[in-house]
Amino acid sequence: MKKIIFVIFAFFTLITSSQSLQHPTIFATLDQRESILELIEKYDWAKSIKLQLHLFVDPYLSSHQRNPRAILDRIPEFAKNSRQHTEFQAHPFTSKHHKILALASKSAMLYYLTQNVKYAKFSADILMPYINEIVKRNPKNTTISGNAFYDPRTTYVHFALAYDFIYEYLKSSKATVFDNQYKKRVPFNNAKAQKAIKNMIGDMLQEYGKPDKYGSVVSNHPILTGPGALFAILCVEDDVERERLFHVFWEKGTAHQNSFTKTILPLFGKQGIWPESLSYSFMPAITMMINVVDRIKPELNITKEYNYIFEGNFLFDNLRYPDRTFVRFGDSKRNKDLTEKLYRYTLDLATRRGYKELEQKAQIALTQAYSAKGGYKPKLTNDTFDNFRELQLFWGHPIPKSINKRIDFQKPTVIIEHAGIALQRNDSEKNNVNYGLTGVIGGAHYVHSHVTGISMELYGAGHVMAPNAGLPETVQQRRVPLHENYFRLYAGNNTVIVNGTSHGRDEGSWKGNAYVWQNTAKNIAAEPKHLQDPIAKEFSFATQLLEDEVNNAKQQRTLGIVRTSETSGYYLDIFRSKSYEENKFHDYVYHNIGDKTILQTSEAKTLKFKKTKRYQNDIGDPVQSPGWRFFEKEKVSQPIKNEIHIRFDVSKTNRYMHMFVPEGVQREYTKAVAPPTREAKDGYDKKKTQVVVIRQKGEAWKKPFVTVFEPTIGEKSSVKSVEVLEVNNKVVGAKVLSYIDGKEITDYIISNDVNEAIVLPDLDLKFEGRYAIVRIRKNGGNQNCTLYIGDGKNLAYQGKKVVVEKGDSKAIKKF
Repeated sequence: MKKIIFVIFAFFTLITSSQSLQHPTIFATLDQRESILELIEKYDWAKSIKLQLHLFVDPYLSSHQRNPRAILDRIPEFAKNSRQHTEFQAHPFTSKHHKILALASKSAMLYYLTQNVKYAKFSADILMPYINEIVKRNPKNTTISGNAFYDPRTTYVHFALAYDFIYEYLKSSKATVFDNQYKKRVPFNNAKAQKAIKNMIGDMLQEYGKPDKYGSVVSNHPILTGPGALFAILCVEDDVERERLFHVFWEKGTAHQNSFTKTILPLFGKQGIWPESLSYSFMPAITMMINVVDRIKPELNITKEYNYIFEGNFLFDNLRYPDRTFVRFGDSKRNKDLTEKLYRYTLDLATRRGYKELEQKAQIALTQAYSAKGGYKPKLTNDTFDNFRELQLFWGHPIPKSINKRIDFQKPTVIIEHAGIALQRNDSEKNNVNYGLTGVIGGAHYVHSHVTGISMELYGAGHVMAPNAGLPETVQQRRVPLHENYFRLYAGNNTVIVNGTSHGRDEGSWKGNAYVWQNTAKNIAAEPKHLQDPIAKEFSFATQLLEDEVNNAKQQRTLGIVRTSETSGYYLDIFRSKSYEENKFHDYVYHNIGDKTILQTSEAKTLKFKKTKRYQNDIGDPVQSPGWRFFEKEKVSQPIKNEIHIRFDVSKTNRYMHMFVPEGVQREYTKAVAPPTREAKDGYDKKKTQVVVIRQKGEAWKKPFVTVFEPTIGEKSSVKSVEVLEVNNKVVGAKVLSYIDGKEITDYIISNDVNEAIVLPDLDLKFEGRYAIVRIRKNGGNQNCTLYIGDGKNLAYQGKKVVVEKGDSKAIKKF
């Protein structure tokens, strides 16, 4: 009976601890090795990646072979638990461990590629001190860096990759590791390694903590820590336990590592992008992890269920300026570009799954990306958070040279719904970097958002002239008053402040004590619609509406782009704003890079200014809203109704921004300087930013802020004057007069707050709708007329008429 019980127990132990998952498995399998070697043989880009792996590893390996202690003695001390260090404290600590463990993973990859056991030994020798330390712990005090957010992103992930790639060697009877304590090689103890791996997983999942609330809190943390958890789970030998842990990771979730299926993936909206600021929205780890899981568990068929996320990967390229930098909204950076990662991960997935349309789309997008930067030249790095670049080899695919299709990433209108953003673009065929026009308006609350109302950012003449605030260089700088009390608030952006008190709400904010919650601006009209083709090369517009519950106000902003030639054009900005309480005053805040600001009347008389302290105050909340205490050298004009021409001189590059404000409403103009513009080119990231604030007493809805902006190379502007168009004492648009090569262009632009019938008898102009343009182009004695409806039903001017087709809202006709 005892023998029978022992046999049953032994059989049960064998079943419950069996290992059916083959290794390596995370990035590549043994079956894929030959095809990867073929890539290296055939393609220079693949050769380059393998060579770079050797350049990273071989010098250290040679040193290690001479003296194993040379590398192992460089392993820093281990933190006591995962709550010991803040992010700031953990970063330098983590960086040192990361360099050691990244060396182990790169060496393990070379073992996979070369099958040379020296690389496996080197990798195993590095892992063993980590195993010896972590195996002594339990899930609650397991850590390397002392921060539960940092380890899964940096140290654990490389441990898992190294272990996975050299698993075949570690399980062999000849596997030995250098024991730094006894200064000799000893047999590798895989049981200790498995215990250490489970401790790391325990630290990442934190099953001992609270359960997942399934989407009640939106955070990017479980996405960033996800690869560390997933990769480590895939290193667990026990099939039963590995499946249980994967279920926790993928389905059940915990408060620390949220469920992918119930919390993380459902947060992707119908546009298929992660709902944060632009730099964070890329989230290539999502596509990567879906691909890893699908490779190992094809029976889940998750690629079809989340196909909209792969399609969403192609939206980001539409958010570039003509110089290929990105627009900014919230905590984001212009130069952070993860599109190629998204395309490569998508290409591998689509190729493996046979999704031909998605495969070709990824191939085209990569071809265009490589062409834009002069070819594909992959580069490996050892940055702390820049992981997985080696996937360029393991998931690399040759792109057919015969591809001659293109994806049009330059659509005139792009709407980012979660951010309340509308982008307008008008490209120039002559020299798009210098003469292309792109602007964005909008605002919302999301993770890493700023509180801005409806902000605006404008590009022109090769620069982002009118910048949104963006993100500082370091994590530490996000916590200083300059960011929290200025850049993240109204006054650090191009917007309108109501009664001097516009602010955000703390309740519901993505960050505690940040006071950045605001309502989401909604797109209520645009021509063309999102990602659609325009009906006119010269015109487009978008209108965003904000029902501001925090400040009990209503705001509406229309940004129109009007092109007058291949090398000239202007923006029309109409900002309507009113408080539902007392309308004391409204401040139109505008920032422009540059060296100086000149304000003159239309008669070229320079405005006189006197010093003011009107912006050295706040509403008394913890972040000092609205944030304008950071203005310096403020000088204010006397109230004036005249048309005002403002010029911002970007002297280093002979660029200028011309700003025209029509006459009619008494306003006070303040010029000031503010902190330097982040990521500005040609040294303007080190110079104070030019600021103009226009104060208008009373409401600004019937009498909105109407401004025209024209960026130019050289001082001369083509726009000569701007006048408002009014109906029953209500501003409904603007008349803009331009001269191009001596030829007169007059644009009557109707931009109404609602879709209604408008009659301008003095012009013999009738329009039913929201947005329209009548263009009169004079050339000597000849006169051409264009009637454009962006949103409406019909437009008539001096006997000429255009009517939209049934079921449509746009039309154009030239006479």
